[in-house]
Formats: sequence, C-alpha cells, structure tokens
Amino acid sequence: MIKKIIRWLGNFMLVVLLAVTVLSFYGMIQHRRNPGKLPSVLGFKTMSVLSGSMRPMLEPGDLIISKDVNPEEVKVGDVITYKVGTNTLVTHRVIEITREDGKPAFQTRGDANNTEDGGLVLSEQLVSSFVLNIPKGGYIVNFIRSPIGLILLILLPIFFLLGGEIKNMLSRTDEEEKKKSSHKDNVKI
Repeated sequence: MIKKIIRWLGNFMLVVLLAVTVLSFYGMIQHRRNPGKLPSVLGFKTMSVLSGSMRPMLEPGDLIISKDVNPEEVKVGDVITYKVGTNTLVTHRVIEITREDGKPAFQTRGDANNTEDGGLVLSEQLVSSFVLNIPKGGYIVNFIRSPIGLILLILLPIFFLLGGEIKNMLSRTDEEEKKKSSHKDNVKI
C-alpha cells in the first residue's frame, strides 16, 4: 500500500515537473517571438510581485495569475496590470474610470499607497486583469526561469525516468536469472 502511494506521488510530481517545464519553454518561445508582449497560455499570464505597493493583498515574491481583459469590462475596484514605458509593468487597483478620446482611462492606486498613481492608465496600456494570487509562488517561478532551475527541471525528470527504467531492467534481469537457476535445478538428473 505504501509503495503504491509513493509510486503515485512520484508519478504526480513527474507530471507536474514536466508540465511546468513545457509551460516554461512555451513562455520562453513566446517571449522571443514577441519581446514586447507578456507571454500567455490560453490568455492567462503569470507575473512575480516585486514591490509592496499592494500590501496586504499582494506581497513581494507572490505569483499573480491574470487574464486578458477588454478595457470596457474593467470596473472600479478591479486590480489591473498595465505598462509604464516599454518594460515596466504595474499591478494596482482601479479607483476611478474616466474617458479619454472615447476610450476608458483608469485612475489607479496601490492598496498600500497614500496617493493615486500619477496620470491615467490608457486602454492601450492595459495588459491584464488580476485573477489569482499564489503566495511566494513568484520565487519558485523565478528559480525555474533561471539557468540552474531550467537545468534541474530538465535533468531531474530525466534522472527519475532513467533511474526507474534502470531499476526495472535490473529487477527483470534478476528475475530471469532466478528462473534460469531454478530451471537448471529442476533439470538436473
């Protein structure tokens, strides 16, 4: 019974590691194809929290999962991610919605900040809308994206697969030798 549980847990961990590896590669390929756009899977994006401006809801090191959103669907109180400049992403709460050139524009503020963000967030700057927070998950994702993490995610599953196959081959060889020796014992005259 315990062996079955251990085997099941090992298989589960292997599937999780393989899924994370595949998704990491997919994200890297998307990023290389379109460096100005945040990689997504089925419209969902992952980001790591770097500052404490959204405390207590989001802490540094947390992982945010967000989804593509139509600017017309954003409401006051929603947490959105938007671009500032070319490479900076900010995730703050919408506190007011106005219109600029007929399109929605958002006044935002971090939950831990005393003042609203400078300037309005235009529809063109909107990246995604907050869906889920995984506490401290950003540390794990950042490690996976590092060269050492990527190597471990490739080498560790391969090691477990090869180790399992070698163990199976050795046990089969032992069984065959036992059968041969017992067959020889039975054949002796």
